[in-house]
Amino acid sequence: MERDFWSERWTTGHIGFHQPRAHDMLVAHHEAGLRGRQRVYVPLCGKSVDLVWLRDHGHDVVGSEFVGHAIDAFFTEHFPDIQRLQARYPTVTIHETSGVRVIEGDACAVDTFATGGLVDAIWDRAALVAIDPNDRERYVAALLRVLRPGGVILLVTFGYDQSKLPGPPWSVSDDDVHTLFGSSCTIERLQQRDEPPGPKFVEAGASVQESCFLLRRR
Repeated sequence: MERDFWSERWTTGHIGFHQPRAHDMLVAHHEAGLRGRQRVYVPLCGKSVDLVWLRDHGHDVVGSEFVGHAIDAFFTEHFPDIQRLQARYPTVTIHETSGVRVIEGDACAVDTFATGGLVDAIWDRAALVAIDPNDRERYVAALLRVLRPGGVILLVTFGYDQSKLPGPPWSVSDDDVHTLFGSSCTIERLQQRDEPPGPKFVEAGASVQESCFLLRRR
């Protein structure tokens, strides 16, 4: 994982990836895999509004994030008047309040102790694309370690010509999704669209496609 890159982005406030509202693909496809009350894990969550949206829709929510500044910002902005409980362990610190738990630690090392048991679903909006390709297998293994059999992953990916522009965020192709998840999950594409490219993509002449997949663990 590009820890220094992402830590610097949070420290300097260059967080154009953060959205002020729940991601529209989550809103559109929530019912495809998240019916009823479920424990939902959101890796590399930052200060995402998606955590609160999921909680407000009846789910028990667990996020993970290695940048402490992002976690502090999340609780300050969304729960300014509610005391946050913190529990420190050798490899993680757990922050919790009002139906939301955030694990401060390495998403590639998350286990069921940190998540409080197996989760029913995972919402990955910008985590896999942030993971260095060399770490993808470790990251996927961590997801499957905490996801119950029959559980689902709503996965959002970006695809672009990686030869024109280095990551992060990294391009994740359809083939990458099948290579990483094909042996453990069924795979269904729910949506694909052209994504308005940011300035560095425009400068590089790289078009971007965003896809949403529903993965169900066998």
